[in-house]
Amino acid sequence: MRANVTPQPARIAALWFGIQAVWSAILGVFLQSRITLLAPDDALRAYGIIAAGGAAVAAIVQVLAGWWSDRRLAAVGHRREFYAAGIALSVVALGVFFRAPALAWLASGFVALQIGMNVAGGPYQAALPDALPASNGGRAAAWMSTYSFAGSVTGLIVAATLGGAIAGVALAVVLLVSAAVTLRHVRLLPAVRIRPAPLRITRDIVVLLCSRGAINVGFYTLFGFLFFFVRESLHVADARTTTGVLFIAFTVAGVGGAALAARPADRYDKRAVVGVAALAIALAVAAFAAAPNLTVAFVAAVGSGVAWGAFFTADWAIAYALLPRGALAAALGVWNLAAVVPQIIAPALTAPQNSTVRVTACQ
Repeated sequence: MRANVTPQPARIAALWFGIQAVWSAILGVFLQSRITLLAPDDALRAYGIIAAGGAAVAAIVQVLAGWWSDRRLAAVGHRREFYAAGIALSVVALGVFFRAPALAWLASGFVALQIGMNVAGGPYQAALPDALPASNGGRAAAWMSTYSFAGSVTGLIVAATLGGAIAGVALAVVLLVSAAVTLRHVRLLPAVRIRPAPLRITRDIVVLLCSRGAINVGFYTLFGFLFFFVRESLHVADARTTTGVLFIAFTVAGVGGAALAARPADRYDKRAVVGVAALAIALAVAAFAAAPNLTVAFVAAVGSGVAWGAFFTADWAIAYALLPRGALAAALGVWNLAAVVPQIIAPALTAPQNSTVRVTACQ
């Protein structure tokens, strides 16, 4: 280790760019489109089962990996092995996902991807707080927001322009490069040994979980089924490309929203920023769901993105301030259940209950 190396948030947070690129492409477009290709007669039901099952695996793995990495940090002063092992498994899983000849293979690849990404991502969420003092929580949140939306744009560009194995290779390259940037930097940082502490779920954490979870149920209900919405309700012929374009509009707007929220989150009560952003999200997503045509949907996507960007920045800053340092990765894993569990609830709420329902029923 080189104790004189100054932590650079831009490099530490780089892996978040790759993680978000992969998930935006997979959850936004490719999971739906690949399922439709392999199970055209029952795509909605298959999507609901696979998406919910994968999210359940993610929830378990993320908390367990975070708890284990907290103990690893106390013993050796870093969590790097989790990042490397998780990313390696994720790259293999991407190959299985995009080359899957049947639905069972696709589901296996998706579950393996959830395991790998959460073995890496659960512990990795604590990388910035590990390296930076608590007083820089807002700065850390800003970098996570920036890379989150930039990665999402990249993943959605891949989804809108590439397909098949080429798309899988592109996503794997983005993930590997971003991981290399982060790992190269964090291995030079001094060891940080923080004594493990029991994870206590306080009232403030419960409120934080509930507010974030409620927002994400709406988010994944709409955007998890956006591909089907674009094809069946807006009657767009090239649903895959149009879905990618709408997601890109959402995520680019999110960068602006994150920037707008940065100063208010530092100067004012972060809870107020979260509240205003949540109200804006509710209004924008409602407009999206009721959109009669593609133009209205595009405007609503931009409004949703701005609001979500503001919420994301303030939400991360609050989490860094509230969660215990001695159980940070485990706590962030629990906190992130507010993003993972809605991925289980949303498909369960919106998938058709009759197994004979066909995806062409609305045409």
